Amino acid sequence: MSNQMMNALAVTVLGKKAELISLPIPVADANSIVIKTAYSSVSIGTEMWIAEGKRNDYGEVPFVNGYQATGKVVAIGPGAENKVKLGDLVAVFCSGAHSEYVKASIDLVHKLSNPDSMQACSMFVQPSVAANAWNLANLQTGNIAYVVGQGLVGQCASMIAKLRGAYVIASDISEERLIRSRANCADWVINSTEENALDAILQQFPEGVDVVAESTGFTALLDDAMSACRRKGTFVFLGWYPDRASFHFQTPHEKQLNAVFPCFIGDRPVRESVIRWIEEGKLNMKALISHEIHWSEADYVYNQLFTSARNSYNGITIKWE
Repeated sequence: MSNQMMNALAVTVLGKKAELISLPIPVADANSIVIKTAYSSVSIGTEMWIAEGKRNDYGEVPFVNGYQATGKVVAIGPGAENKVKLGDLVAVFCSGAHSEYVKASIDLVHKLSNPDSMQACSMFVQPSVAANAWNLANLQTGNIAYVVGQGLVGQCASMIAKLRGAYVIASDISEERLIRSRANCADWVINSTEENALDAILQQFPEGVDVVAESTGFTALLDDAMSACRRKGTFVFLGWYPDRASFHFQTPHEKQLNAVFPCFIGDRPVRESVIRWIEEGKLNMKALISHEIHWSEADYVYNQLFTSARNSYNGITIKWE
C-alpha cells in the first residue's frame, strides 16, 4: 500500500487557497494505525487558525489540514496489535485528517460500536474539548453557565453543560449559528449584534452567573465575559488565543474569580464518554452539521472559509468513500 496514492485536501496558499492533491498512502509505524477514512470533519475555529498561518502545526504549505476523522482500520503498526484489529471502525485524532487514508497514534484511537455513527463521531474533538473544560471548571448541576461564542466548541460546550444539568446562556454574532444553538444547545441565546449580552445577563442575574466560558479566542470579549461572572465564580479560557491575551485585572481581582485553562481533548475516559454520548444519541452532533460534502467538492467549500461566507457554515463533514 505504501506505493499507492490517495486523494487529499491541502492548504496550498495560507489564508487563501486549498486544493485537492495526490499523496502517498501513509504507512503504519510503531504504535500507530492507518484507517481508510469514512468521514473527516472541519473545525472552522482552530483548523482555520492553522490554514490562515496563525498557528504553525504542520509546517510549510502545502499541508493537509484537519485533525478528526472516522474510518476502518486497514493497517496496524508494531505495538498497536493488541489494541485494534483490521476492519475495526474507529474515531481518531490525527494530523492531516482530510485525506482518503489517515495515520493515527494508537493512544488517540477510539473504537466505535455503531456504523451509523461514523459521520457524527467524526466531530468528536469539539465536544471532547468542551467536556474536558467543564471537568476542570467543576461545573455542577444547577449552575448557571454562560458560553461566549457559538462556533462548534461553544455549541458543544453549551450542549454538554445542559446534559450536566446547568442552565445555559449562549451568545454569538451570527443569527444562523444562534438558530441552531437555540434549537439544540442553550436555554437562552443572545444575538450580540442586537443587544449587549452583558447588560442582558446582569438584568436577569444581577449577581452574575456561576461559570463563564469564552470560546472565541478574541481577547476583546474577555472583559465583558469576566464581568458576567459572579463573585468567586469560575472563568474558563475555552478559546485559543493566537497572541497575548489581555484583560482588565481589576475585574477578576475584585470578584476573586477562579480561572481554568483547558488544553487539548481530555484524558481517554473523557473522549470515550463523549463518543458514547454521540453513539447513544444523547449528544446530537448531527444537528450541528450544516454542510455534508463529498471529497470531490471539498476544495470549493474549504475555500469559502477564507471569505466572509464562513459565518454561514457550522459543522462540515467530508465523505471520503
